[in-house]
Amino acid sequence: MNKDFLWGSSISGGQCEGGFASRSETVVDIIPQGKETRFQYLNQPGHYLDKPEGFYPSQKGVEFYENYKEDIALYAQMGLKALRFSVLWSRIFLDDTLEPNEDGLKFYDDVINELKKYNIEPIITTIHFDMPLWIVEKYNGFVNRKVVDLYQHYVHTIVNRYHDRVKYWISYCEINVMNHALYMVGGTVLKGNEDREQVLLQCAYHKLLGNALLVKTCHDIDPTLKVGCEVAGSPAYPLTSSPLDYQEMMKEERRDTRFTDVMVKGIFPYYLRKQCEEYGIEIKKEDEDIFLNHTLDFIAVSYYKTQVASHKGEKENPLLEKTPFGWSIDPLGMRLMLNKMYERYEVPILIVENGLGTFDKLEDGKVHDDYRIDYLSKHIQQMEMAIEDGVEVIGYLTWAAMDVVSTSEGMMSKRYGFIYVDRNDDGTGSLKRYPKDSFYWYQNLIKEKSGEK
Repeated sequence: MNKDFLWGSSISGGQCEGGFASRSETVVDIIPQGKETRFQYLNQPGHYLDKPEGFYPSQKGVEFYENYKEDIALYAQMGLKALRFSVLWSRIFLDDTLEPNEDGLKFYDDVINELKKYNIEPIITTIHFDMPLWIVEKYNGFVNRKVVDLYQHYVHTIVNRYHDRVKYWISYCEINVMNHALYMVGGTVLKGNEDREQVLLQCAYHKLLGNALLVKTCHDIDPTLKVGCEVAGSPAYPLTSSPLDYQEMMKEERRDTRFTDVMVKGIFPYYLRKQCEEYGIEIKKEDEDIFLNHTLDFIAVSYYKTQVASHKGEKENPLLEKTPFGWSIDPLGMRLMLNKMYERYEVPILIVENGLGTFDKLEDGKVHDDYRIDYLSKHIQQMEMAIEDGVEVIGYLTWAAMDVVSTSEGMMSKRYGFIYVDRNDDGTGSLKRYPKDSFYWYQNLIKEKSGEK
């Protein structure tokens, strides 16, 4: 393994920070708990924009804002070479006055400096499902081109501030998840009888433009900076040998890759261009030049599961095990996904999320999560086989460094971390941190893979 390989983990501001009193609200701060409610809300929030009484778990997170020094010290003890985290736009710009909040900027100065103290590479995501709510309320998110200007101002502010210490930048978390969660990813709410696909494509167009402008901003400020965008890698297998199922697989793949094509190749693939024409989305000449000249340096990818494609609408793969939350477990799928992605784009790939969300039990201050160790071991093995295949993978970051509020369920009991955080689904708990067995396993693995004694 290359000595510069980035062994690490990830967190996000909207799921762990808290510090609610010193920032404005984000789109996830007003998402209530409960899987069925949240899934509907992540796509179309409806009356929850009125902020009814209820429990909103992201407002407190796990208080990383108050405990970042202690948390980063644990990450250093684990031996992380890199930590990917998100800057909260809502902490930098509290409203649309365009005057940055110096306290917010200083907080991320402190986080970055603390990471650098331990030789942990900071990797910043500019939006990780945590867009400021004021952008939704005033502009209806990225469906409004004005938000591209606001985003460009925001990223120029933070890149200019942190570029001397932060080499790797990621525009968005899982841009293609906007296909399923328009509000959460795009900050856009459907109104009246609007066509969802038309709004989605307009929103995506502006997000893609914002991504290109982040690349331009980073390279203008410092040409050595590297920029990526995170895409969700969730490959589809045809359920049967029927050509109709293969056709469904092709549709699923195109839906997932259409945005990545623009960001890496700089051009709209013919099928996306046709969709834009059908829905009246104008691809402007001046924008085409921006797309073409400011493409990604690497692809950031998350990988949790695979799916099946069936012309009959079936989604379950009968050959794979599942997590307690119903997600398929498919380590080989990671190798296949990495090969297919590298074959298509031929740019470096940084795995920024891979992990097992499940129930953990704290007993006498310990969590024996051998199931997580088994899950991660098998995925790492397949990643290494992809590297042997010739795929250029530059790092492997798990989800997550510590337990955080789950995006999909809003639960603490759906745990991913190497560090158990004593917080319950109802918000009670001491917030004390407890390293799990997987913490020490990853510590030893990083030492071994890095050639350390």
